[in-house]
Amino acid sequence: MVSQLAVLSVGVVITMTEQKIMSRPADLRGVLENDLCIACGACVLADPSIELKLHPEKQIFEPSHPGNQAAADVCPAIEVDFTRLQDLLFPGAEQGAYGVVHSVMLAQSTDGDRNHQASSGGMIKELLIELLSRDDVDGAIVLKHVEGLNFAPGLITDVAEVDQLPGSIYHNLPKHRVLELLRENEGRYVVAAIPCELEGIYNYIFTHEPHLRGRIHTTIGLLCGWQYNWHSIRAICEFKGIDPDRIVDVSYRGGGPIGKLRIWTDDGREHATSRRLDFGYQVAFDRSFNTRRCHLCINHANFLADIVVGDAWLASTLSTKAGISLVINRRPESDELVRDLADSDRVVFTEVTVNEIRESQKPRIAFGNFAYAYADYLDERGLHRPVMDGPNRPAAQLASRSEVEEFHHELERKLELQRARRYRYLFWRKATKELGRYFSRYWDWFTHRVLRAGRDPSADRAATRETTAMFR
Repeated sequence: MVSQLAVLSVGVVITMTEQKIMSRPADLRGVLENDLCIACGACVLADPSIELKLHPEKQIFEPSHPGNQAAADVCPAIEVDFTRLQDLLFPGAEQGAYGVVHSVMLAQSTDGDRNHQASSGGMIKELLIELLSRDDVDGAIVLKHVEGLNFAPGLITDVAEVDQLPGSIYHNLPKHRVLELLRENEGRYVVAAIPCELEGIYNYIFTHEPHLRGRIHTTIGLLCGWQYNWHSIRAICEFKGIDPDRIVDVSYRGGGPIGKLRIWTDDGREHATSRRLDFGYQVAFDRSFNTRRCHLCINHANFLADIVVGDAWLASTLSTKAGISLVINRRPESDELVRDLADSDRVVFTEVTVNEIRESQKPRIAFGNFAYAYADYLDERGLHRPVMDGPNRPAAQLASRSEVEEFHHELERKLELQRARRYRYLFWRKATKELGRYFSRYWDWFTHRVLRAGRDPSADRAATRETTAMFR
């Protein structure tokens, strides 16, 4: 699929390195001081003296020390040049507000068990099974369960392994093993990754080892891959009377389109929590528990992935009992892959427009309305933030300064409480001071998803209840 890109030469790498601006940070000090690491692991390979460690107070993985210029040059919490990376990944393709888009689909696995387990349509596992069965694919690099709350990138080569994989894992994890596996194994591999992870992977590859690009057959990217710090798990455990040190496994989804958070402990017990109705869950997985860079992310649509898969949160799909995937194909080959799956009766799909990306994720996320405004605010304060303008920047309608200023002060206070592990205080804070905003969030959800308020009236409404009647 991408063999023509393997001809990138070392000379190109040297040229790009020479062109780096002199004002670029010399190390990762600003990233560490502002809690912006997302543990993609690019710095670990650029500067082998760095280790990713779970910070005892922040409860996120971050570099053991600031490292050197080489680490800073690949860190996506310092800079991501989306235009350059998209030119390298999709040469000659148009970069619109949603990145490079060949087609957009709503799709669903026809395997009921696979769909039910995945919650978001089962499309990622269907794609993995199909790709692993092809002669030009040697394996897939995916997230595998190690033990407890530890998950790590691992290599699978057999389609039988796909259904044994965990679903989406939301807490922050070190991902440097992806690049190590590409280094260690010749061949062509599928890589499944969240947006910021791909930013780090490609920053490193195109700066240091461009030949590794030829080892990536296809990337399957998750749509809107929010990462939570480990305080979120500790908080829900405190609310539910669970000892977090006894956790043997966790599942954030499964069992339907919304799914429950499930935690298993070493006494054989399963603890299930509603992700929508449980107030404790709403506190423990409040957005203040996200890694800080999530609030600055303008790449939730995963601009660098060949195929993007995520939940289709659309009014036309609310009545379905199984999950439906929103699929963005950035290459013609990706589009053909989904159609091949449909021809074999393993999936059903309907083609829609890019507007459904906007409607599923809402403009605030799709276009970075808040993230760009928050970045501007941090600039005013003289605080470090990632330098990145995505293809969605011209479409962004920035949030007000007063909104981002209030958010920043609230975030600082909540992080202070989290790090002191005052989870009960955070619970009562949301039940009192933040209760209005809590109900307002659900009202916004209801008006947008159900009443369809805020939709672009000029957009082609391809996804209607009639066109999605095929979905369960």
